[in-house]
Amino acid sequence: MQISTFRRGSAAMIALGAFVCVPAAGAFATPAAPSAIVGAEAERDQPMPTSPVAYEIGETLAKLKGKQMEVTFLAEIIPHHKAAIEMAELELERGVDPDIRTHAENIMANQKHQVEQFTRWLHQWYGLTPEKAMEHVSAEARKEMAEMEKDTERMMAELRAVPKGKEFDVEFVRMIIPHHNSGVIEFLEPQARAVHAELRTAAASGATTQESEIVDFRTWLSGHAMDTMHTEGTEEHMVMPKGGADTGDGASQASSTPLVTAGGALAAAGAGGVAVVLRRRRGAEQG
Repeated sequence: MQISTFRRGSAAMIALGAFVCVPAAGAFATPAAPSAIVGAEAERDQPMPTSPVAYEIGETLAKLKGKQMEVTFLAEIIPHHKAAIEMAELELERGVDPDIRTHAENIMANQKHQVEQFTRWLHQWYGLTPEKAMEHVSAEARKEMAEMEKDTERMMAELRAVPKGKEFDVEFVRMIIPHHNSGVIEFLEPQARAVHAELRTAAASGATTQESEIVDFRTWLSGHAMDTMHTEGTEEHMVMPKGGADTGDGASQASSTPLVTAGGALAAAGAGGVAVVLRRRRGAEQG
C-alpha cells in the first residue's frame, strides 16, 4: 500500500521521537542526588501516558472508509477537541507561566475553529449533528469512544484538583501532551483517506499543529526538570517557542518552523510509534 509523503514523515517522526525521548539512566541526575529523589522528580516531570484507547480508535479508523470513516472520525474528534478547550481554559484560570498560558490561548483558538468547522461539515455533508453522528458509528467505535470519554473525565478531575500556580502549569503540560498525542493518532487516517479534500487538509493541519505544540511542551517540561534539579528555589523564567494556531479552514502557521529538527524528533514521542504499527498492520492485512 502506498503511503502519502506526509504520513511517512509523521510515522517516522513518531517512531524517532519515541526512541530519542527515552532518557538514559540518570541522564538528568546530579552525582550527589539520591536515586529515590531523582526518580520521583523524573516521574513528576514526564508526560502522562497516552490512553491505550487512542490506539484502538486509530485501528478502528484504519479499517473504515468513505462516509463511515469520516462520520466516525468527526464524532470522536469534536468532543476530543472540546476537552482540550476545557483544559486550556483551566490553564488560563490557574496557570502562571506566560508561555504556557500563550499556548493555552492558541489551543483554544485552533480547536474552537476546528470544532465549528467539523460541526458545519457534518451538517453540510451528512445532515448530522455531533450527537446524531454517534448513532451512525459502529458498536465497536461507540464502545471505544465511551472508554476514551471516561479516561478524559478522570484526567480532567485530576487537573481540576490542582491548585493555582506553577504546579498547575506542570500538570497541564503533563496532561495536554498525551491528549495531543491522541489527536495526532486520530488525524492519521482522515488526512490521507478522507473523501472530502477539505477534511484531508484540515486533518493534516491539525496533526502538524499538535505535533508542533508537543515539541514545545516537551521542551518546556525538560527545562522545568533541569531547573528543579539544578536551581531549586530559583525563579528563573524558561522561554519556549510559540506554537501556531489555525487561522482559516485548514491553514496553520505551525508549519512555518520545520519539524524535522532535533526538537522535531520529540514531536510525538509517547505515541509509541503508533503510526508505524498502524501502517504495518494494515499493510499485512492487505498483503
